[in-house]
Amino acid sequence: MARRVALRLAVLALASAGAAFVACLPGDGPGLLDPVEGGSPNLELGDPDAQRRDVDLGDPFGIDGLFPSHGPFTGGTRASLSGRGFSPKLRVWFGDVEIDGSRIFASDPTRAAVMTPAGAPGPVDVRIRDDVTAKERVLKQGFVYDAFVVAPDSGATSGGTRVSITGSGTTWVTGASVTVGGKPCDDVVVDAPTHLFCSTPGGTPGAKDVVVRSPGAADIQVRDAFTYSDSPDGYRGGLSGGALAGRIRVLAMSAATGQPIGGAKIIVGGVYATAFKKDTAPTGVAEITDASLTGAVTVTVAAKCQQPITFVDVPVDTVTAYLAPELDPACAEGDPPSTGGNGGRYGGEIKGQLVFGGGLEFRRGPWGGVPGPSRPTERQAAYVFEASTSPLAGFRLPSAAEAITPEAPGSVGYEYSIVTYPGNQTIYAIAGLEDRSFDPPRFTPYVMGVVRGIGVPPATRVEGVDIPMKTLVDHQVTLAPSPPAPGPRGPDRFLSQVAVTLGQSAYAILPNGTRVTPLPLLGPISFVGVPSLDESLSGESYVVGGAAVSGPSLGIPASVVSRIRTSQANDPIAIGGYLPVPQLGQPGAGVWSGSRVDFVAPPPVAADLTLVQVTSGLVTWTLVAPGAKTGFDVPDLSLVPGPRVGLSRGAISTTVSLARIEQFNYGKLRYGQLQVGAWNAHAFDSLSGAY
Repeated sequence: MARRVALRLAVLALASAGAAFVACLPGDGPGLLDPVEGGSPNLELGDPDAQRRDVDLGDPFGIDGLFPSHGPFTGGTRASLSGRGFSPKLRVWFGDVEIDGSRIFASDPTRAAVMTPAGAPGPVDVRIRDDVTAKERVLKQGFVYDAFVVAPDSGATSGGTRVSITGSGTTWVTGASVTVGGKPCDDVVVDAPTHLFCSTPGGTPGAKDVVVRSPGAADIQVRDAFTYSDSPDGYRGGLSGGALAGRIRVLAMSAATGQPIGGAKIIVGGVYATAFKKDTAPTGVAEITDASLTGAVTVTVAAKCQQPITFVDVPVDTVTAYLAPELDPACAEGDPPSTGGNGGRYGGEIKGQLVFGGGLEFRRGPWGGVPGPSRPTERQAAYVFEASTSPLAGFRLPSAAEAITPEAPGSVGYEYSIVTYPGNQTIYAIAGLEDRSFDPPRFTPYVMGVVRGIGVPPATRVEGVDIPMKTLVDHQVTLAPSPPAPGPRGPDRFLSQVAVTLGQSAYAILPNGTRVTPLPLLGPISFVGVPSLDESLSGESYVVGGAAVSGPSLGIPASVVSRIRTSQANDPIAIGGYLPVPQLGQPGAGVWSGSRVDFVAPPPVAADLTLVQVTSGLVTWTLVAPGAKTGFDVPDLSLVPGPRVGLSRGAISTTVSLARIEQFNYGKLRYGQLQVGAWNAHAFDSLSGAY
C-alpha cells in the first residue's frame, strides 16, 4: 500500500507540473490573440488576412518515428510506431521482413504497437502499408539492429553481475575488453568470435551503453544495453562463472534493498574449524584464493539480522547471495552493517484502455463476448493483472473498486490503470460476470487480452498501453493424473491447477483454474472455461499440474507435479512423474547439532535440487544442494564469533524438499529456481525438533 501511495503522489506531482507547463502555452491567454493596440482587428469578408491558417499536418498517411529506435538483432523488441492514418489493416516491414499481423496492434490512427523480427546488425528501413488504400510509406533507416545482445541485461548497482555477450558477425579474440557506462568489466573471457563473458563493474541506476573493444577490429557500441537496477524479481542471485579453480568470489546482497552487505560472514567449507573464512568488503564482495579450492565446495553466507544461506557442492567460482532480513525489532536500528539503505524500490504505473471488437473503427465498441447480467446482483466487470512468475499461484479477485465496467471512460475502449514493479512487464485482462452477493464472490470469465514487454521505469506512468480483448474463455481442459497412493499420514486429496503461459517465466492465473478432489481419484478432472490459444495467446501453452496433499489445509506430506506445458485442450492430459516424499533423519524430532543434514529419499530418486529450510523463531537457514545429495556437512554457525548470525537456540522446524526442474544445471542455479513456482515436480515433508 505504501508503494502504491508513494507512486500516486509522484504521479500527481508530475501531473501538476504538466498542468503548469500547459498553462504557459500560447493560444488561450493574452499574446497571439490580443487585438492590435487594444482594439479589434478590422478584417473584411474575403480579405486574405482573415482566412484561417491551419497547421499543415502533412501526409494523411505517414510514419513519423519509432520508439525505441534500436534493439537486438535477435528481435523481440516491443516498439511503438507513431504517424497518421493507421488502420486495423496496417502492415509493417522491417527491411525485407514483414511482421506477422498478430504482432501489430493499431489502437488509434496515430499509433501502433509492434514486435520486431530478427535482423542483421545495422540500420533498416521501416515500411508501412494500408491494404485498404494500398498506400505505402517508408521511414528511412528507422530502426537499428544492435550488433550484440547482453544477457542478463540488468543487474545490481554494486556490480558483479556475470553477463554473456553474444554478437552477430563479430570477430572477438582473447584480449578483448568491455566497458559498461564507461567503466571496465572484470574477468573478460572470450570463448568464441561471437561470444564472451564478463562481470559488470559497479554503477549508478539507469541504462548504460556497452562497448566491446577487440584487437584488430573496430569498437562496437550498443546504447542502453545494460541497466543498473535493484530489481525485486529474485533472479539476480545464485551460482555462476567458470569452473572452480583456486579462486571463489562471493557477493552478499540485501534482498530487501538490493544493496551490498558489508561485513557479512563468508564460510567456504562444510566444517567450521577447517573452513576458509572472510568478511565481505563494504561493496558486499569477498574473494578467497587457495589452490585447494577445486572441484566443489560448500559456501555459507551469513550476517547479523539477516537470514543465512548455504550452497552445498558449489562447482563454479562465483556465488551471489541475497539475504532476507530478520524481522526482529532489535534489528531496526541500522543493522546489519551495509552501504545501502537509500536504494528502495518504487513502482511504476501502466495506463491504457481495454479495447473490445464490434465497434466502429477507432471508436469503442460494446463488451463483445460477455453476456449481460442475469440477476440484479450481477454486473459486467473486468480486471487487469500483472503476470505471475509461478503457475501455482492462486487466483485473487481484486476489490470491487478496482473493476473496469462498461461505464468506465475511454475513447477507443475502457480505461484502466495498474501499479507494477519496475522492469519489463506483461499484463493481462479478464472480462466477465461478477456477483459479490456470494461469499466468496463469484467471477465467471468470458474474454481475455494480453500485452507483453512493457518497459516500466521506477516512479513513472506508462500511458497508451491498450489491451485488445479478443481471446474467448470458452475451452475445456481435462487432466488424467497418476498421483502416489495415499499413506498413513497422507496424502489424501488431489489439488489440480491450470494456468496459461504469457512468454517465458510469465503466467496468467485463471479464476477457475483450481480444483480439489479426494484420493484415490475416480477418473479424469475437467476444467471448463479456459482461454483458447489464439489471438493474444497464439503460440502460448496451457500449464497444468497437480499436488497430492494432506488434510483440509492441503498440507504435508505432499508430492507435486507442475509446469507441464501442452497446447491440447481436447484429450485428457496425463500427469505423472511424482517424486517420493523424503524422510528426515537430522534435523529431526530430536536435538540437532547444527552441523549435519541427513534424509532418506525412497527410490526412484529423480530430483535435481534439494532444499532444506531450518526455522528457529524469526530466523530461517536455507540449505541448497544438488538433488542426489542426501547427506552433507554444514558449518555450525553458533561458532562464529561476535553477534549471532544463525539460528536461535530452542525449538526448530525443518522442511526438506526434493525438486525436479526442466533443463536444470546446478552450476547455473538462479535464485528464482529456489521458489516452488520454478519446479516441475517436488515432494516435501516437515518435522519439529530442537537446536
